[in-house]
Order: sequence, then C-alpha cells, then structure tokens
Amino acid sequence: MDATLMQQLAWLEREPECLQGMQRGLEKEALRVQPDGWLAQTPHAAALGSALTHPNITTDYSEALIELITPPCDSISTALGWLDDVHRYVYANIGSERLWVNSMPCKLGPDSNIPLAQYGSSNIGRMKTLYRHGLGLRYGRRMQTSAGIHYNLSFPDSFWQRWQQQAGDTRSLQDFKSEKYLNLVRNFQRHSWLLLYLLGASPAVCGTFLEGRDHGLQAMPSGTLYLPDATSLRMSSLGYQNDAQSDLQVSYNALGEYIHDLDRAIRTPYAPYVAAGVVKDGVYQQINANILQIENEYYGLIRPKRTIRSGERPTQALARRGVEYAELRCVDLDPFEPLGISRDSAHFLEVFALHCLLSDSPLFADEDYRRLPLNQQAMVERGRDASLRLHGKNGDEDFRTLAAQLFGELLPVAQLLDAAHTTGGYSSALALQIDKLKEPAMTGSAMVLRSLQDHDGCFYSFAQDCADRMRDTFLARPLPDQRLSELQALATKSLDDQAAMEALPQLPFDDFLAAYFA
Repeated sequence: MDATLMQQLAWLEREPECLQGMQRGLEKEALRVQPDGWLAQTPHAAALGSALTHPNITTDYSEALIELITPPCDSISTALGWLDDVHRYVYANIGSERLWVNSMPCKLGPDSNIPLAQYGSSNIGRMKTLYRHGLGLRYGRRMQTSAGIHYNLSFPDSFWQRWQQQAGDTRSLQDFKSEKYLNLVRNFQRHSWLLLYLLGASPAVCGTFLEGRDHGLQAMPSGTLYLPDATSLRMSSLGYQNDAQSDLQVSYNALGEYIHDLDRAIRTPYAPYVAAGVVKDGVYQQINANILQIENEYYGLIRPKRTIRSGERPTQALARRGVEYAELRCVDLDPFEPLGISRDSAHFLEVFALHCLLSDSPLFADEDYRRLPLNQQAMVERGRDASLRLHGKNGDEDFRTLAAQLFGELLPVAQLLDAAHTTGGYSSALALQIDKLKEPAMTGSAMVLRSLQDHDGCFYSFAQDCADRMRDTFLARPLPDQRLSELQALATKSLDDQAAMEALPQLPFDDFLAAYFA
C-alpha cells in the first residue's frame, strides 16, 4: 500500500469523527423530450422558476437541457432526497414531456432544432446565452446535448485542521487545503479509468447523433451505433472535439499554475475562431475569439472549485479564496436508476475521492498529460475487453491487475468512512464495485447493451422505454403539500430576483464584457 496513504489512515483511524462534516452536492443534467422522444422545443416552464437565479433548477447548454442541483448536504441520504424532491416537482410542471434518462440523446434533428438556453435581458443573462451560441459555433450544438452527473465533494475544516497539525504545516489553512485538493485532482485523473469502467453507461448512441461524422463504431440493423466493449462513449473523442484545446495543457501541479493557464487560454486568440468572427452584422456570435471564451469551456474529468460571487470569474474566486470543493464530472447517467445515480455509486465516489486525497500524488510531468488521456480513451472504447492494458507506473499493465491493486487500497478507506458515519454503506458499495470487476456483465455499460437486445437493438426504443418508466415512477409519488409549497416559493422568488436584476441600469453590453474580463 502507498506509504502516504498508510500514514494518513493511521491518524484518521484514531479520529474518524474528523470526517463527519463532509458535504456533498449533486448536479444532474437531463434533456426534456416530447412523448415521442424528440427534443422538446418548449421554453423552460415558468412554474420551474428562473433558470438564471433558481438555486436548484436551471438549464445547461440548451433550453431543453435541464439541470437539477442539490444544496450541499451533510449526508448522501439528504442529497438524494433533495434530488428526488426536485424531480417530482419538475415532473409536476412539464406536462407530457419526459426527462431523458440516458447520457446520449436521441431524435435531435439538425442543429437549428436545438434551442439555446435563455436567461433574460440582463447583461449576465445575455452573456450566458451568448456563451452557448459560441459553443455551438465552435463544436456544433449536437455535441452539447449529452448529459451526466456532477458530484461535488468537500471536507470539513476540522478535518483539514487536524491534518495540518499532523503534518506540522505552518501555512494558512486555505493554502494547505488548496494544495491537498490539487493532490486529489491529480490522483483522480490518474485513476479515473476505474470510474469509467464501473459507472460508464453509454456504450451505444443513436445513429443520428453522429450523422455526417467519422466515428469508427459498429452499426446495428436498427441504426444504433456501438462498440461491444465500450463503457462511456460520452467521455470519448466522439463527445467534445476541440482542435483548439488539443494542444492546451493546463497544469494541475499548483493552484497558481492552474489559474495562470486557464487565464491565458481565455486571452489567447485562436485563428479559426478569429475567422468565424465575434460580431457579424452588429450581432455577437461568441464572447471572444480566444481558445476559451470563459474558463468553463475547458472540459475536464474533475475541477477544483470555489463558489463565485456576483461578477466574479471562476479563476478569480480561486485566486482570492482558494479551493473550496472538488467537482467530479465523469459519471454517466444510470438509465436504470430514477435519479440517474444509485446510493451505492454515491458511496463509492466518496471512497474513491478520499483515497485520491490521502494518497501520494506526485506532480504531473509532460508525459502524464500525454499518457492519461490515452488511458481514458482506451477505457471508454474497450473497457470490458479482457485483454485491455493501460499505461501504469511500470509501463503497459493489465487493467484488471491494476484495478485489483487499487481496490485493495480502497478497502481501508471505505472502512474508515463507515466508522466516521456509523454505517456499512461504504464497504458494501465497494464490494459491489469489486463484483463488477470480477463479472463485467454487471457493469452499467454491459446492462445497456443487453437491454438493447431486448429492444431489437434500437437505442431509441430502449431509451424511450426507460424515460417512460421513470416518468411514471415520479408521477406516482406527488410531493407533500408543504414541500410543494416550499418549491413553489423558491420558483416565485427566483422569477422576482431575475426581474429585479433586469430592472437595474445595465452597462452597454460591450462595456460589460470588457469589465468582466478586466
């Protein structure tokens, strides 16, 4: 076992209560679709509140790509309960529409049929919509419609204080936290192939999603495209393609380097984007012509995060107040779970993240930035191939051998979390994941492919059936009156908040953008 991990486990096993203040929050994306599976063309329902200001119900890229957000919660049960309540509220207010429960979409039609998310007439609302217009210009709108789960995780100050004392570190507590969160980020990227194997659930896509593109996938008679051993095509090169970012190397070795590299990318012009133009015939087409319009355009498996304040950019928040939490971004929607994620998966993600945090985390070398994406691509395309080998410390190594070694280190971490939270949920979740290694047929990706066989190989038929069943599940459980009233009040307040923002004097939009990036 990693010596650093053993050292950290030693003191935490004496003081597991340090972990009792862990906070987690979930963000779930899902497309709104019509009863026939075509992408919804309706606006974000007023009963759901303002997508700009509502803390729990918003939109992502498209007006039809809803995002459900929980507040930070002190337990997994509370977080999942929140997500369940928000689902029930949404379903009560979208009529006959469904929420698509698969990560990969279906029946999108041409890009022009994918409506951009709308956020009103304030400058910040206009900028959010413009950013999405720019993404469509750069990558195509279709590529922005895949959906997943983001799992946000933070650790309490009591944990950080005791760790800093044990380490004899004399820096500010925030500097210590930021450094350790970057350790987590690096290790997460080193080992994320395991999550893609265990939690990937997008081995197939509707043929229309890749229409007109070279893809290298196999075709079923139904028109469904797939790879027999794929785990998560959402996370493959078939997802976000970006020549501008292909040579962009963002450092995760220190917070200052991470901020510097992202800031440089949002200020460095990229010739094809310059050629596309920022303003045409007096209408903005993209925020700017740089490698990244804003920091969030840099797609990653995980992000170090800090809650932003009004008018603040993500890197400014990090520079001013350090890392607050980690956002885990590589989890596919589980189409067999009403919430898109199971309780076991949530427990396992926390075990995995804590292991990444406590283990030795050498700084990345240039070779790591080249090697790790290759492991990711191999896993998403061939994860259930018994002969798969990955780039490890000792060269190419058998994937299952590497996974077994990692599971051996995860076990005491799961036991520690069980002790801290007086549960057996973490160890039982780990045992379930170990079973998936022994029996690949238990993985979500394998279950999806088996289900496709039951639907004559038709991704649309399978996905539509899943969406219909999940809709029935939520509609059968209407919210209690008190909870319904609370969520209605939140929606009303968010609309009032947006109206108040729009009533304020607004800078000319050019000046607003200049000030935002100043």
